[in-house]
Formats: sequence, structure tokens, C-alpha cells
Amino acid sequence: MTRTDIARKSIHQRGLDGLLVASMPNIRYLSGFASDEQNVALLLITREQQFLITDYRFGEQASEQCTPDTEVIVRDRARESLGQTICRLAGKGGVHKLGYEQDHFTCSAWQLIADALSPTLERTTAVSGLVEPLRRIKENVEIESMRRAAQVGDQALERLLTILQPGMSEREAAIELEYALLRQGSEGLAFPTIFASGPRSSRPHGMPSERIIERGDLITIDFGAVIDGYRSDMTRSIVMGSADPEQRKVYALVREAQQIGLDHLSAGQPCSHPAQAVSEFLSQSEYARFAGEGLGHALGLETHEKPYLAAGEDTLMEAGFVVTVEPGIYIPGWGGVRIEDDVLIGDDGIEILNNFSKELIEV
Repeated sequence: MTRTDIARKSIHQRGLDGLLVASMPNIRYLSGFASDEQNVALLLITREQQFLITDYRFGEQASEQCTPDTEVIVRDRARESLGQTICRLAGKGGVHKLGYEQDHFTCSAWQLIADALSPTLERTTAVSGLVEPLRRIKENVEIESMRRAAQVGDQALERLLTILQPGMSEREAAIELEYALLRQGSEGLAFPTIFASGPRSSRPHGMPSERIIERGDLITIDFGAVIDGYRSDMTRSIVMGSADPEQRKVYALVREAQQIGLDHLSAGQPCSHPAQAVSEFLSQSEYARFAGEGLGHALGLETHEKPYLAAGEDTLMEAGFVVTVEPGIYIPGWGGVRIEDDVLIGDDGIEILNNFSKELIEV
């Protein structure tokens, strides 16, 4: 059974006989077509067929990448509107009740399509979260890509630490890290690199600035590689020079919190379970008011996928989930510490995909 066959079951359960997919990660997952550009393709799933609709810029690429069960349609934009193309293919596929991914269309873009469809379809229905749950449990080939992405991240950070020194700006250091990622084989950046030093490290998503790194700075580095479209996402906090007693204390607290989170990852438990355990632990510390919200998120073709490891998330963890575990303490005016790993949940335990040391590193 193909991924699209599984998706068809979910489509049918919602009382539909077709789905128009606009999310590029979902399109890649179901058809094989990959692009970092948005709005360059749509995937129409019918009862027995699926059509990848694109234009002349991507026709050759789509023909090379798409799965055998995907028919590539290169639309002549001068002769046929997008709505007309969808209408024609929906008729060919016997679609009367079409769902569309409402989170990935602008109102104006969808209205143009809907106007073309309304005379022929019985109804169109906005849907959300139909394909994404299918991506939660990773297949072996996906897991291997994520292992490789994590390894590339390990190697790139190792390279950065050989050249990182006082006097460099955050931006310069981030560029060196990103260059190392690409040299090690990453297809791009999983997300914009987070690199914040000194007092700026209290910003959970601090973007690299022109601030000059000084001896004694805490530095938080959060970054990721991409292999076959799959992301890694690792954070390490280091000290430039020798750590002072409070830096050691906060680091030790965060490291213990992360280990508690890892220890509470288990198939069959709700995703709130590890988050609650870490929250209870940190609430007893003198730094409780500086603890970040939530514990982590699922990971895959996108950096932030559902479910989240957070209070109130009752989705049960399953073998094959890949999640991040990333507690942090963020003290305005002082700095912050976060430790993050990518973790595969198995039937009998967990596997941490990245292997970079979690000892406090003093550069």
C-alpha cells in the first residue's frame, strides 16, 4: 500500500472523494516532487489517480522525481487557468466532493480556483491536518536520512569549535557553521541559524548579530542540516573560555532536565508526559521563572511538526516518532542555556540521532 493509498482512506473518512494538496512537504511525501519554492505545484488525489500539476519550469524535474503512480501535468498557463486544469482533472478522476488544504492557500488564490470548480463539483471542503498525521511515524528510509542529517550537524559543529574565538562576531561564526554544514553535504539549512552570545543568549531564537564574542560569554547555537529533505535540529550552549560557577550551575540544571525528558519518552505515553516531568523538576529550582515553555516537537520534512511535547498534548507517542527534547533556562541580562537532541522513539527505548557531547564545552 502506497502513502497515497493510506491518504485516500483518510480522505474517504471525511466524506470526500478527492483532495487538493498544496503543502510542499505534503506534496513531496506523497509524490516525490521536491522544491524549496512555494506555490510551484499542486497535487490532486482522486479515487484511483494522482496528478502533480506544475508548469514548464518544473516539468522535467517532476518527471524525474515523481513516483510511478503520479501523472505529471505541465499546465500551459497561456491556454488554461489553474482552476480550469483542476476542474478538468477532477472530472477525469470522478471527483465530486473535493477537499483542499485550507492552511496553504490564500483566500484570493483559492477563490480563483473555486470559481472554476463551482459549476461542476458537488462541493468543496476546507480541510486541515489530513496528510500531516501520516508523516508522524517515520519509515526506515526516512530515519536513515535523519540520522545522516544529525551526523552532518555533529561534524559541522565540531568544525566550528576548531576556529571559534574571541573577536569573531556572531554573524561571522554563524556563517562558518553554515558553510561547514554545506561542505559536509547538507542540502541547505533546516532553518535560519540561531547564534546568540553573552546576554543575548537569553533569547531563545536569537538571530546572529554583529556582537563581538568575548571571553566568558555563554553562547547558544541552534542549527540543523537537511538530507533528502529531512531535517536535523540540535542546540548546544558553550562557554568561550572558562565557565564561572553560575554558568556551570545553570548548565548542570538544564542537562539534568533534559535527561529527565529523555527518560520519560516512551511509546504509548501521551506527549505531555515528558514535558510535565521536566516542568515539575524545573519548578523546584531557583531558576523556575526563567524556564522555557514546552519541551520539544516532532521533526521530519519540516523542522516544527506536530505533535509537540507540551502540556495538554494528549497524542500518544508511537514507535517511529522523531522528536526534539530541548529544555532551556533564559535569564534576561545574563544569558541562557539550552540543550537539544533529536530522538527516535522505538518499541523498546529511544535512539538519540545526534552524538555531539553534552558535557559543558569551554572553548
